[in-house]
Amino acid sequence: MLFIADFHLIALKSWSLYTALIGRTALRRPMNSGYLSRKRIFLLSKGISGKGKEKSVHLCTDGSWFMNSNSSNIWWKRIVSLLGVGYCALMCWFSYLAVFYEVSIPNKTTFCIVLCAVSFLSLAAMLYSRFQFLTRFVGIVLLPVILPLVLLCFGEWELILPIAVTALIIFFLSGAGETTKSIFGVIYLLLYVLGSLAYFMMISFFTPTTQQTILESGTSPSGAYRYEIIQTDDSSGGNVAVHVEPNDRDVNLPFISFVAVGYDRTVYLERPVPNEEVHAEWTTVSRSEITAQLLEISEDITLELSASQKALTGIAPDTETVYLKDLSDTQLEQLGIPEENDVLTCQDSVCFRTYIAVLEDYFAKEDRQISLL
Repeated sequence: MLFIADFHLIALKSWSLYTALIGRTALRRPMNSGYLSRKRIFLLSKGISGKGKEKSVHLCTDGSWFMNSNSSNIWWKRIVSLLGVGYCALMCWFSYLAVFYEVSIPNKTTFCIVLCAVSFLSLAAMLYSRFQFLTRFVGIVLLPVILPLVLLCFGEWELILPIAVTALIIFFLSGAGETTKSIFGVIYLLLYVLGSLAYFMMISFFTPTTQQTILESGTSPSGAYRYEIIQTDDSSGGNVAVHVEPNDRDVNLPFISFVAVGYDRTVYLERPVPNEEVHAEWTTVSRSEITAQLLEISEDITLELSASQKALTGIAPDTETVYLKDLSDTQLEQLGIPEENDVLTCQDSVCFRTYIAVLEDYFAKEDRQISLL
């Protein structure tokens, strides 16, 4: 009798274990496998909810069941992931500006606070939607995107730190696979180490050892140009030069400005450094007066006009030589010469005229010289 009772007890325990395993397997089976009937799905949902009302059940990728109310925000997460894309696009633009412009931050504290707030909000949005494809993509590409910004703006910590911290956090916490993070992490580590080493070695080898001092700077009366008088001290006695560049090609944003570089033109040079101080003065001269002054110097001044400029001014396309004396004031206006021209005088000699700068296209974008040093 004792043996029969023990056998009965073992059978009951085995049946309980079997039914438990069957229940867990049913919960883990995909709905499209045909394992669970609609009646059993209803009973499971009834047991989960504790109510007699039938509710639809969805299966996630990890095999867990969620109600409609818990999975209906998938589209909201996809919309939120667009904020991460916008942040990545902003960083791409900043990296581009860092290459072709010089960063200027007048109020560093205010800018740092604003950038930290923008980065925090973007990071929160990316963490919320970290399993979305767009967010995972942004988490992978953001680190190499900001590399030019980090190298070329090195030392501007109020700009670099918020962006770099955001890029690192979303890289490690995004929904991308661990294998993907490991592979790209190694690649990016080598990219940053080798890129930084090459950049700083280039700076140390090719940066000139001369010392430059800005003696004077200012803008023209029209605001279209700015100038700098720079004194260079070297072993050969140094020099003083006047540089002019356009003043309307900067990118001005709230709390930060990107100053256009590569357009400067040396219009005056004196070597060695003179004993007296060098000053420059802007004046405004009309177009007709400058034309008369140039013709007094020589009546055989010729202009090199393109085919489009000839067509604009009504000059025959087969005309090889165009003389300044043959052009009317209206034709000069059609070529882009303003009625009032900025004229820069240095040491009692004219060194720059808007009139000439427009005709010879001093500041053409295709002639822009970019230096990473």
